[in-house]
Amino acid sequence: MTRKEFLVTGLLGSFGALVALVQSRCSSSTTPAPPDTTKTFTSTSVNAHTHSVTLNKTDVQTPPAAGVSGDTSSSSAHVHTFALTQAQLTTVMGGAPVTITTGSSAGGGAHTHDITIAKWF
Repeated sequence: MTRKEFLVTGLLGSFGALVALVQSRCSSSTTPAPPDTTKTFTSTSVNAHTHSVTLNKTDVQTPPAAGVSGDTSSSSAHVHTFALTQAQLTTVMGGAPVTITTGSSAGGGAHTHDITIAKWF
């Protein structure tokens, strides 16, 4: 191999490696980060305050027979109860939002809040 052939081969190899590196960095085949496993939803504002509920992705993907229920976040020194049935969770999984109404609170005057739950993943 002559010196000229050696240099040409070396330069072509280096150029090929550079092209491969640039293509790999510009590739759009990267895997997106997995969506959040929980989502917090905020209620309507009533008496100048809101509450929130946090749902697990697994409860929407595989709704429990008993549904999901619990307490909202605390605000204005009180909480509310909320409940989502298995059917409502199935509706959310299907892509349609569901609006639930919380239980009435004793604190801050008897009132309720609406919370719209929508699929986030």
